[in-house]
Amino acid sequence: MIPAFTDSDARRRFDAYFSEVDRLLARAGADAAELRGDLEAHVADSMAAAPGGSEGERLDAALSRLGRPIDYLRPLLADELIERGTRSYSPVTIARGLSHAVLAGSRRAGIGLAFGLGYLLLAIFTAMALLKPLWGEHVGVFRNADGTISAGIVAQSDGARELLGWWSIPIALLLAALLYVALTRGLRALRQRR
Repeated sequence: MIPAFTDSDARRRFDAYFSEVDRLLARAGADAAELRGDLEAHVADSMAAAPGGSEGERLDAALSRLGRPIDYLRPLLADELIERGTRSYSPVTIARGLSHAVLAGSRRAGIGLAFGLGYLLLAIFTAMALLKPLWGEHVGVFRNADGTISAGIVAQSDGARELLGWWSIPIALLLAALLYVALTRGLRALRQRR
């Protein structure tokens, strides 16, 4: 329910605010229209309940009580994108959801950061598998001359010996696949507990 504005400046501010809401909700899925309607009704009710003042002042007070759309919609977007991504196993959707979760702050930031690091490790395993045929002397598991072991994409030191050879490709791909499934299922389980 959109308030009936007589002040054109107030109408422009209302439209600008809800343009931002629409931009954010465009990523949210099927409930976007219902949520926008609820927000509009909240603004209209808040304006109607405000004692006196011009239409613009009442609108400003109502919008200020709601806050910036990004602040209260970011957690909603994070949940929606993570849920959609874990159902479809879409890494792009999951990454977008995790970025919103991290930016939403507090506990969500810690959880989002932990899962983000897990997906980064998955990307490293995938990169190792892809780079091994192209840059084999720098990709794999190496025993250095001093007895230490280096793994991943490393600068080759003198006397280092590659331990896995071409086996590093299927092992890295297997680890990436297992980690992807585990992380995605973990996100889904975490989402269902809320």
